[in-house]
Amino acid sequence: MKTLDAIPNKQVQTSDVSKAWPELDDTFEMNEFYRSFSSAEGWLGDSYIIVWNRKEIADFRIHINEAYPEKYHFFGSDGGGTQFGFFVDNGVVSYVSAPNIGAEEDIRVLGGWDEMILCLEKCDYI
Repeated sequence: MKTLDAIPNKQVQTSDVSKAWPELDDTFEMNEFYRSFSSAEGWLGDSYIIVWNRKEIADFRIHINEAYPEKYHFFGSDGGGTQFGFFVDNGVVSYVSAPNIGAEEDIRVLGGWDEMILCLEKCDYI
């Protein structure tokens, strides 16, 4: 499995090792990430990615409620108007990209974890 470890400038998390999404198990990729890091920022292949800290995730949720249903959980962006997130359907996690200004029909499903990483590496997510 490819990870976000390739992103430079990660901030090591020292105090809060709880799950970012407690409804998902310990093997969920983003829970694994947040057990070790509070955030990350840098290049992943051809894409620049910012993985938000938990406060930024909560703040974004407040501002995006009207555009995207609560089933979408956003955790980062490309710094240029595209957000990255996921949703769970029948126990399957699918990763998505979505414009900062848009609606549910503008969301692009990228697939599972490995597919999302490949899309990011190739800058193929918009």
